[in-house]
Amino acid sequence: MKQRNRYMRAFACALVLALAFVAGACGQGASEGPERDLKMAREAYNSGYFLEAETAYERYLQSDPQGKNRQEAWTRLVEINTAVKGDLNKAVTLLETATLEYNSKPEANWPLLFRLGELYEQQGQRKKAMEAWGRCLDTAGGDSAKTVQVQMRIAVAGRALKQNDLAVDMLTQAIQQAKDPEQKSRAMYELAQTYNLTWNMPKSRAILEEILAMDKAPQETKVMSTFLLAETYEAERNLPKARELLLSLRDTYPNPEVIIARLGNLGKGDNSPATARLQPGDMMPQEVNDAGTPHARKLRQ
Repeated sequence: MKQRNRYMRAFACALVLALAFVAGACGQGASEGPERDLKMAREAYNSGYFLEAETAYERYLQSDPQGKNRQEAWTRLVEINTAVKGDLNKAVTLLETATLEYNSKPEANWPLLFRLGELYEQQGQRKKAMEAWGRCLDTAGGDSAKTVQVQMRIAVAGRALKQNDLAVDMLTQAIQQAKDPEQKSRAMYELAQTYNLTWNMPKSRAILEEILAMDKAPQETKVMSTFLLAETYEAERNLPKARELLLSLRDTYPNPEVIIARLGNLGKGDNSPATARLQPGDMMPQEVNDAGTPHARKLRQ
């Protein structure tokens, strides 16, 4: 009975809000136009009524072609279609339209283009993703953090398409331009992965050892660099060194079972780098991303 009462109260609240939207649209909407649409959209969005918010934001875009809050409307519509409705195709269409609208406003267009690249990648359209991120480079406005972020995304997507020379070029530029130690060390890690995948173990090893020597590199990056360095030594058949590095990760690696398994299989079977199993944009092998231990979750935060 209590559960039924809770359901009825929730239904009544939803009905009251819906009636308020209808009454507002009929009684005042015509006179207040875009401002009322925007207000209704914000109230609905903040209250969790996302479909009502979508309708109101769409009305706002239609009714105010030069509105100063149009970027908010585009962004919220994309959020609703990705996170709530799961409609990536519509979200992509919205962003394609929005990026054309803001083509002459680079600063405003950058986040829209970056998100468009992410959605293209989620759809498996990596070439389109790289094109969108390429436009991001043109709109970064000299912001080194934005530039490095985009270069890394282009590099990893290109690497997935076997464009390893492009990946090396982008990551080398990113390392040179990065001012933040965390961003620089991650770009270095991605470059080491690229060399590892192309079996250029000496270059990979040199970069990884440089990361481990960096005072300000994040612990997560150092842990994963150590893991990749162990695989590099294994590929070079230096099993004692590989074992030493794996043992050093027993208390810091997100999923200790992975370390146990790697130690048990050291030097056996396929010696191809674990980075071959990485997905575009991943910072860790997939078995780590799937780990559910508290330590793993802490490292991912």
